[in-house]
Amino acid sequence: MLEFEIVKNFLIAMALGALIGLEREYAMMRRKFRSYAGIRTFPLIALFGALAAYFGDTISILILVASILILGGLIVFAYYSLASKRQFLGATSEIAGLIAFFIGVLCYQGELMLAVVIAIGVTILLYARSMLHQFAEKIKQKELVDTLKFIVIAFVVLPFLPNKGYGPLEIFNPYIVWLMVVFISGISFAGYILMKWFGEKGITLAGILGGLVSSTAVTISFAERSKRDKKIFRTLVLGVILANTIMFVRILIEVFVINVELLWEVILPLSILILVCSVFSYLLWRKAKEAKGKVKLSSPFTLGPALKFGAFFAVILALVKVADVYLSSKGVYLVSFISGFADVDAITVSLSQLSKGSLGLEIARNGIILAALTNVAVKGGIAYIFGDREKFGKIILLFYIVLILLGLGLMWLL
Repeated sequence: MLEFEIVKNFLIAMALGALIGLEREYAMMRRKFRSYAGIRTFPLIALFGALAAYFGDTISILILVASILILGGLIVFAYYSLASKRQFLGATSEIAGLIAFFIGVLCYQGELMLAVVIAIGVTILLYARSMLHQFAEKIKQKELVDTLKFIVIAFVVLPFLPNKGYGPLEIFNPYIVWLMVVFISGISFAGYILMKWFGEKGITLAGILGGLVSSTAVTISFAERSKRDKKIFRTLVLGVILANTIMFVRILIEVFVINVELLWEVILPLSILILVCSVFSYLLWRKAKEAKGKVKLSSPFTLGPALKFGAFFAVILALVKVADVYLSSKGVYLVSFISGFADVDAITVSLSQLSKGSLGLEIARNGIILAALTNVAVKGGIAYIFGDREKFGKIILLFYIVLILLGLGLMWLL
């Protein structure tokens, strides 16, 4: 008797194949080229993969092997057939066909979530062809070199580091320290790519995307501009506030990745701060005039700052551990306050990591909020000292004072 589960998986395989095929069909109509597969062929390829896996499981694994070879032969034939007619535009569709086959195999095996993620990822990658080419045209040699450096530290160095503590109280873990370097660098890297991808779309977008990289950099840049372009001070203030809002969001993401249990402790106070910033940003947006601009940020990844962050994170981690042992919660709060002057990410990931062990969740939550509020105070000072004090600096400083008082109240009341 035919099982419903198998039929369902086969139908899902065809649907995912159709998703990829729909993009390929659209691309052929838009760019006027011919491909060996489209809206009909890709679902059949995915179904072929599911059937091959089914017969390979129920009869012989050789059927699956033979199916892979047959499909590979057909794709190679189509590849050379199109190339001979000067209709060859690359091997993108051919590779997508092979992936569709293995998506069918995954569906039969019941790995539906993985199959869906791969299918969506392939479809997005195929559709983003023009944007990817434009991005490749804009990238500079130094940026490419720095990208390769990031890949090395993330996928070459990290796996070989020992994941255990060294020294008194086991305060130094090479793997954890380097993992956080990769994690924070990855956030900055993603923010930089978004800035490069979207280009100059206005100060508002620059503030939002710049907040992914460095809200402090946004504050400094806009503060300097506020002295030159006083007529757009509301837009510049909006950019700074949005960058700071993204900083709060970034903290939530970091906590979520490292310690989900701690997330439930910090999500309410930080969400309230995000809401207050969002409401104030909306009021500014209604009054702000349109203006274009962007933050000048450095290359996506440089080894020097990453190593400095790693050293800073290791010191913060050690200080927090020592403070927790000898000074209890007061020591953690002192370290959080001091670290907030320089960086929020280091203390956030440190406390998130330590709260998975002996450090209490409430102490970790208050430490993270205290560091964030300290950092807000620093940026308020930067805006007032380096920007136009009459309007730009005054608005930001007054709003940040209210935000800090609100944050302190939430820290002790919740």
